[in-house]
Amino acid sequence: MNPRLLCALLVLLPFASRAQVSFPKDETWLTVGPLVSIDDLPGQPRFGLGLEGTLNVLNDAHSLGLFAQAQWMTQGHARLAGGVQGTLLFGGVELGAYHLTGTDEHLPTTGLQITPFVTGIYASLGVRFSVPLSDKGGRPGPDGVPGRVRQGREVGLVLTGKLPFHMGGKSSYEPSYPWN
Repeated sequence: MNPRLLCALLVLLPFASRAQVSFPKDETWLTVGPLVSIDDLPGQPRFGLGLEGTLNVLNDAHSLGLFAQAQWMTQGHARLAGGVQGTLLFGGVELGAYHLTGTDEHLPTTGLQITPFVTGIYASLGVRFSVPLSDKGGRPGPDGVPGRVRQGREVGLVLTGKLPFHMGGKSSYEPSYPWN
């Protein structure tokens, strides 16, 4: 290790040990913001644009809450999702269910999603894994032509903007909006 860096760390260590980190205590926050996603990266990428809302109770360095998402996908269908989410400092995970409405090529599809993410106050970036709960379908009709199939498994990137609103508890954080 560099001797100068070691000396700097030894000088700053007493100050760092006395620093007081203030975490929230039982604060409730609502966040609302735009949601942009890209799914099925190895196949035919599908883009989505929508909104996400979360309601979280923060306590110390972790939070637990609910999320809801609504997106319009470029293939002409909607994607709706909801469930629970938890965070620890700057990372978290969403566990929930999703539903894709049908298109000319695909049957409506319902499944489970898990999305690990990194987050800050105003944005989050996650990797969404979607697993359908039913088989593909597509059995031939009376004329022998295969029918529509359900969407398969998906992996995608999700970027969410967040506008936080304090809903309850004594806040240690004041959002800096232009209208404040």
